[in-house]
Order: sequence, then structure tokens, then C-alpha cells
Amino acid sequence: MTETKEFRRLKALAKRYARANRIAQHQALDLIAGELDFPSWTKFIAAGKKGWQIATEQMEGLEAFVKRPLPAATFRNGEPETMNRRFIYLEEAEQGMIGDHAYRLQVVLHDVIIAGEGWSIRVPENPGAIPIVETLTDQSGECPVLDPEFLETALRLARDRAAQVRAEISTDWPRRSTKPDLGGVVRHPLSHVESDVWFCVHCNGKITGAQIAQNLWHCPCCGASPLDIFDTPFWCDDGSKSFLPVTADGPADKGKPDFRIVDSRPKLDLNEDKVVLLVRSALLDDATNISEKLGALRAEIRVDDDNGVWIGLEEDLWPEDKDPAQALAVAELLGLEVELETIWSAIPFAWPGLGELTSSTSEYTRIMLDAYEQYGGLPDKKAKAL
Repeated sequence: MTETKEFRRLKALAKRYARANRIAQHQALDLIAGELDFPSWTKFIAAGKKGWQIATEQMEGLEAFVKRPLPAATFRNGEPETMNRRFIYLEEAEQGMIGDHAYRLQVVLHDVIIAGEGWSIRVPENPGAIPIVETLTDQSGECPVLDPEFLETALRLARDRAAQVRAEISTDWPRRSTKPDLGGVVRHPLSHVESDVWFCVHCNGKITGAQIAQNLWHCPCCGASPLDIFDTPFWCDDGSKSFLPVTADGPADKGKPDFRIVDSRPKLDLNEDKVVLLVRSALLDDATNISEKLGALRAEIRVDDDNGVWIGLEEDLWPEDKDPAQALAVAELLGLEVELETIWSAIPFAWPGLGELTSSTSEYTRIMLDAYEQYGGLPDKKAKAL
């Protein structure tokens, strides 16, 4: 076989597969040959020299195979034959059924989530993190994810998709970020700094180049992201002498899932912004004309730490003798003490009394523009220039 276009294409596919799975090039070449029913790349080359040609449908099959990468850990565990499995069901895994239960599968910020009615499983981007299984407290019936057989199937779907996601990340990174050299030196995928020793800013762990590359640049000890991994411990005063070597190697999410019960009922979080929103809405309920509506919109409202709310109302827009009954009622419902105060500030339009003539904003706008025009205060083309 000469260096044909098809032969170069096969080597390019093998290179992409090797990068995606963080494996050696010769292993990827052997897998490509295996997809063509040859025991090794050497046997494939020998057949090519004798005139063997690859068919179009075989090339299409190889391109599909490369798009369905598997975890590189399979090689490290001595099971290369399992790398030849085809995960055709992954192409249909966005939504489907496990037994009688529907599920949906999606990728969110490189985390894989598979979920159904009353349950979800999250497989993190970090290869060393264990999956998180969440169930709701208000279950109407038995939750299917509590069935070991169902759980195993759902986890397999999520883990297989996670393998794809991690492979895509590896493909985008420099080859040296996932494949240490003979001295254990690797390149940080973001800063491109090279070193054989790395440090975690979160747990002060000392990590080898092989460890960090194997765990997709997440700390094998605490799971910190690549953003928190550095080649020098610049935050340490003793030059990392107090740092302990990380002994964890990243179990590739093989641990038992972490089960969590989630209370899905909505919880009221009355922070300051929400209290101000409710009080201002109540002030608008109290307003009976445009001046008071503008006063409600421009009112200064603050919530203090002593379970009280302060309301400052503009004296030219809100009548001094009018209590905001609805705002006071809302504050009482929220258990807040109210302090009212009259304030003065620059009002948006002249003649604030004009707003007391109507409760219609369009009518007020007409009256206001007419008044400005009468006194020569309008720019040319009136409102078009505003």
C-alpha cells in the first residue's frame, strides 16, 4: 500500500483517537486496524502492500468509531479489547427509556446529567469524582433509581457519555497536557507551563505530572479544577516543604454513587432586593395619580439588619399627609417595622402638580409636553428629540 489519501486519512483518525483517549499512537493504530478486522496495524500494512483496499463504508464506520471514544483508563487496566465496543446507543441517549421509565441525558458545563421523574444522576467532569444521585422528598411512588439494576443501567449511560465529553476535552488540549514525557513532564492546558510537579491551591497537595494528566487536570485529592493547579506554590512561605504528596490516583468515577435527598419544595428567601420589590409594588398600589406613581417609582427603600424597612418619599411627588396603607400592610405581613420619611431631590419633570390631574401616563405626557411647549422649553421636534 502506498501513501494514498485513504492511508493518510487512517493515520489522521488514529492520531485524533489517541489524543482523545490519552493513549499512545501505536495503540490507536492497532485499534483502527482492529476495526478493519486486522489483528494489528502491522498486519494491516502488510495486507495493503498486497493490494488490499478499504471500502467507502468501512471508512465511514471508522470515522463514526473515532467519534465514540472510550476512557483511556481501559488501557491502563490491561483491557484493550473492550476499546473495540461500539456505543451506538449513545447516539440515541439524549432521551429514552430504561424499562418503563423515561429519562433525558444532557451535558451541562462538561458534567453529564441523566434524569427522570423524581431522580437525577450527575457524573462530574472530574474523572476522579464519584457520581451524585439525587431523589426528591415528595415521591408519589417508589423511585426507580433505588432499584440496583435500574441504577446500574442509568450510571452506564451517564458514564459512557462522560467518557465522550472528557475525550473531547482531551482532543482540544495540547498533546503534552495528557501525555507525560519520559521524565513525567506535562504541559498545563491553560497556561501552557511545563513541569513534572504541580500544586493544588485548595488542599496544598503536591501532584506528579502523570497523576494530574491522568485525572484530566483535576486535583486527585480534593477535585479542584485546572484553574487551581499551578507549577509553583506561590502562596506558600516555605517553598512547599510542608506540602504532602498526593497519593490518590483518581479512580475514574468507579466509586459508589453519593445518594442525596433533595427537598424540591420552593423556599422563600426574603433578601433585601425582594423586600424592596414588594414594598415598591405596594406603593404603586397606594398611588392614585401619576405624581404618586412617580413618587413610588423614585422612593428610596432600604432594609436594615434590625428587621425594619426605611421608606423615603419625595415631598413634591407624594402627599405629606398620605400614609402608604398598602406598603404598611405588606411590611406588617413580612414582620418588618416601617420608618417613613419625607425627602427632597431633583424631580424628573417640572410642575409636579400636573401629575395630580390624571392617572393615565399617556394623558400626563401630553399635558406635560404642552406645558413645556407653552413656556418654550421643548427642543425642536418635541418628543422626537428627547
